[in-house]
Amino acid sequence: IGRGILDNAWQGYNATLLAYGQTGSGKSYSMIGFGTNKGIIPRVCEELFQAIENQETNQELNQIASLLEIHNHFISPPQIRDLLSRTKNPGGLKVREDQQLGFFVEGLKWVPCEKYVQVEKLMEQGTKVRTTASTHMNASSSRSHMVITIQLKQIFPDTALTKQSSINLVDLAGSERQKSSGSEGDRLREGSRVNLSLTSLGNVISALADTAMGKKVLHIPYRDSVLTKLLQSALGGNSRTTLMAAISPADICYEETLSTLRYAERYRVRERACPGRASRQPRAGSLRTPGAWTDSSCDIGQDASNAIILRGLGISDKHATITNLDGKVTVTPHSRCKVVVNGVPITTRTKLQHLDRVILGSNSAYLYVGLPSERGCADWSRFDYDFFQLERAAAAGVSVDTLGAVSTGDGDGQVDPSVLAVFQDYVKLMPLVAEANQMSDELEKSLKMTYHVTREDDPFWDPVEAVHLGSAHIWLQSLAYCMKLEEQVEFLNCDGLEEAMLHIHIVPCSPEGRAHGEEEVVTDPLELLGKRVDFQIHIVQCLGVKWLKEDAKRGVQIGYKIYDLPNTLYTKPVWKSVNPQIEETVQFAALNASQEFLSYLQTNALIVDLWGLQAPKLSDTPKENGVTTRLLSTRETTQVHTQQSHCDRELARALKVFYQGMSTARGQLLRLRQFRPPEDDQMLRPFVQEQSQMLKDLGDLLESSLWKLKNDVALIVKKKREYLWHIKQ
Repeated sequence: IGRGILDNAWQGYNATLLAYGQTGSGKSYSMIGFGTNKGIIPRVCEELFQAIENQETNQELNQIASLLEIHNHFISPPQIRDLLSRTKNPGGLKVREDQQLGFFVEGLKWVPCEKYVQVEKLMEQGTKVRTTASTHMNASSSRSHMVITIQLKQIFPDTALTKQSSINLVDLAGSERQKSSGSEGDRLREGSRVNLSLTSLGNVISALADTAMGKKVLHIPYRDSVLTKLLQSALGGNSRTTLMAAISPADICYEETLSTLRYAERYRVRERACPGRASRQPRAGSLRTPGAWTDSSCDIGQDASNAIILRGLGISDKHATITNLDGKVTVTPHSRCKVVVNGVPITTRTKLQHLDRVILGSNSAYLYVGLPSERGCADWSRFDYDFFQLERAAAAGVSVDTLGAVSTGDGDGQVDPSVLAVFQDYVKLMPLVAEANQMSDELEKSLKMTYHVTREDDPFWDPVEAVHLGSAHIWLQSLAYCMKLEEQVEFLNCDGLEEAMLHIHIVPCSPEGRAHGEEEVVTDPLELLGKRVDFQIHIVQCLGVKWLKEDAKRGVQIGYKIYDLPNTLYTKPVWKSVNPQIEETVQFAALNASQEFLSYLQTNALIVDLWGLQAPKLSDTPKENGVTTRLLSTRETTQVHTQQSHCDRELARALKVFYQGMSTARGQLLRLRQFRPPEDDQMLRPFVQEQSQMLKDLGDLLESSLWKLKNDVALIVKKKREYLWHIKQ
């Protein structure tokens, strides 16, 4: 097993090994070992560094390692401990998200390693402080996930080529049934959280396995747990993952053994999905039959009879044909269908070369990867979306090179910055104009747009009172397992840019509205079949609405629709607030959960739309200050009722938020008191800088907490006055 992990890493893949099994089945023994009996992790590390020492090629190698554990799963926030750091952090480390890096642990210690002895010492240090506890199944049961990560960077100076891969060796916390493990109190709650975390991991791996099998998967739930967030780049994309299932030979563990085997079987990728065969399938769409790509020719288009089914603007039922004859691949457009190769529109059969750029319809862009005999060492990463558009602009006679003639006038040949800015705007606008012209053709509007159209000449413009600002997608898969969901998701506008942030809770509950606990989580959605399923959608707040920043008199309103409800539900309008507080809760009840309803929860997202409202007239001012009850039904299985928060409840919530802020400030103040200057004078300047930053952070926290409390109380008072005035009227 370990040798396969190493082979993948040397080839540049992110390699992951997960050890899964019940408490006491020997996962940690298999992964870490005991005494002289070395487990998989030390053996992998030992062979890795032996191979590094024996390298004879002209190659530079860099290795860094980290070791962490994730404990107290599904509390807010879960504890992430750096097992290599001697500095104690009572609150644990935080998970952050970066557009380039993805999810990462802020402040995690990475140690450069040149020899195996260094890694061995790190593992000994980490395993000694790992969280364990006693259960009936195991006297020292692992209660946390331990993740050892080694980042391997291979640099080839002769070819200027770099390979970077990440080796993730994960000893998962033990799965368990509470009855067999004898867990009580804290151990019972801890075990429930472990099982929740393992279920989330299983959902991710299952979705990835379905994708590899060619099934249509709309969403991979990486965000459902800390572990899957941190392993996102290691599990999906350029990666290979191995799951090792550990089982106990004892007959009393019969049920747990079956459960473990089902878990492993569920995520096993079949022989059709192996990397060698999956790479033969074009990414343009789904294949109708397994052998369609190896035929002499195949059609592309929207019609279901095509070998490659492709949806999108400007794609015809029969759009183009790809032919593979004697190792020569050609593409032929049908009638007047739009096909562009390397920026140039084509109308006849055209031969494709390795790494040719192909655009079908308005903007469906693909990179053609040739047969293995054609492939070299070219860098494919440079062929991104911007490359396609720049090439398209150059074919139209507009490029940075042609702009060189318009210099700054001092003879240096440099392009005028203002001209360059116009060129960048042109490149961004070009695909939008192409889409608009395509829509004009399909709607028979007889209009060809250039780059400026007045409202009077625009047949698509229609004055509207409400403006659609963007949409947010909240995936509902956790509800199928009776797991609560608390998210902050982006509202993305039509350009894919962030318009605002949505804070939303989705909580499984009883018919009376009591939130479900961890003990009511199910491991298989089929357990809910035929039962009543209740859950509440609580829209809390919008943050940083750009529409409201542009004009303080504007307002916003949120709308959403779930399952087969005939009507869209709308929140009350909120005016003149950049961070509008919504605070509306809707409870849904499926009286007899069907297979269709459970499938909907597992595969669909709740789409929430943000609407911008113009400055209201006096008569348009909302009068929804009282408690409103609304009953809806869907196929006699879903009913909805609305709950409005009262002023006292809102005040209690505001005070709770303020108290949390003050508790955080108190913790920072205590750390400042314990912050002692170093004995080494050379470290005095960094100490002073860090102390100054801590004081600044403390001041900012106090100021923001007081400001928020003041605004919240003012809003509550305002609502109460409006309500009293409404009653008098």
